[in-house]
Amino acid sequence: MAAAKKKERPAFDIESPMAIELRRIMIRLNRTLDLDRKRMIMVTSSERGEGKSLFSLHFSQVLANHLRKKVLLVDGDMRRPVQHTVFNVHKSPGLAELLAGAKEPVYPRATHLDNLWFLPAGTPGDEPSVLLEEGRIRQVMLRLKSEYDIVLLDCPPVVPVSDPVQFVEEADGVLYLVMAGQTPRELAERGIGILKGVGANIVGVVANNLGEVLPYYHDHKYYGYGSNDRREAER
Repeated sequence: MAAAKKKERPAFDIESPMAIELRRIMIRLNRTLDLDRKRMIMVTSSERGEGKSLFSLHFSQVLANHLRKKVLLVDGDMRRPVQHTVFNVHKSPGLAELLAGAKEPVYPRATHLDNLWFLPAGTPGDEPSVLLEEGRIRQVMLRLKSEYDIVLLDCPPVVPVSDPVQFVEEADGVLYLVMAGQTPRELAERGIGILKGVGANIVGVVANNLGEVLPYYHDHKYYGYGSNDRREAER
């Protein structure tokens, strides 16, 4: 799968406070997932407005800068895509067309970084869920993982729609975003419960601090995740 012509974009400040925090997240994530192996990392949240797309964008750049691997950022939110506006490219063709088995080639777009590529969401039509059959997702994700070292998938929030759970089986790990001081605990726990119910490997919770513009990484027990497992083990 060849990449389209590179798009120019101002470089992300790799030494900014945000980048430093994201680098810390990368280091901790590497210890859990071993990023030397080919990996697909899924990013989601409980609801809209928690900063998952901005996090995915900046995190992909940190990964590309520091790991020196082929990184692909995929806009997996086919209902409300935003990443294509940041990269100033058309949203189609993209993931939706790959899932639909488009006859014409679908190429990820090259970016301002030599080892970062971007695949927009595409145009899924009126029923995006029709494209999210297990076999289609597996075929597309295996193809992407064969051509890129790290696939970072920016998914929709998990509480309003079921789309993210369709990708769980192919994800090596899930990063769960919450907005510090804003996301209700009950809502965050509900989202984690949904993911856990389909066997998601939640490798960390990122508390996004909008005021300070800094994300903070917590382990999988954040917001009580894992407490039921401990209680059952103690019985």
